[in-house]
Amino acid sequence: AEYGFEPDMVMGHSLGEYAALIAAGVMPFAHALEAAAARGAEMTRVSVEDNGWMAAVMAPLPVIEETLREVDGYVVAANINSYNQCVVGGASKAVEQAIQRFEKKGYRAVRIPVSHAFHTRIVAPASKPLRKVLDRLSISSPRIPLVANVTGELYPTGVEEIKDILERQIASPVQWVKGLETMHREGVRCFVEVGPKRALKGFVDD
Repeated sequence: AEYGFEPDMVMGHSLGEYAALIAAGVMPFAHALEAAAARGAEMTRVSVEDNGWMAAVMAPLPVIEETLREVDGYVVAANINSYNQCVVGGASKAVEQAIQRFEKKGYRAVRIPVSHAFHTRIVAPASKPLRKVLDRLSISSPRIPLVANVTGELYPTGVEEIKDILERQIASPVQWVKGLETMHREGVRCFVEVGPKRALKGFVDD
């Protein structure tokens, strides 16, 4: 904004959804910081027998979906990033088995060093405590269209529905591909990544 740029529509990836919420006028900056901090703290606080694994997989989406169905145990596509890249997450042994299966098929799969399997049901216990924080923060209807990770569709305008989506976001897959398709359907043709790296630009190119 300081450089004179105004977005017509916004979307953020995982934690970045909170930056998009600020840009869309849904939350003031200070409140989004508080929500983001609570989200991180509550997910870290989740203590279960198996905190799970995550792995980045470089393979076509249909291959990823088909391979995950072959695995014994709980493993899901947690970040559906592009037509050829996905982060999978779930029970440690199931993700380990998935990595082996992808490698056997000739695809690259690399474990990501994270404390928990984010965007899976493993971190679902963090959802309710986050909702309590959201309930006392200032949340408004979006001023510009905003795309949700949970659905890959436009955010609702009702405050309670917005909080429902943010509560679900912790344990739901990031529907990034669907979100990009929604933006394209809505007429977006110029995508600008605002952040320290260019991973999302790569997903857009793909």
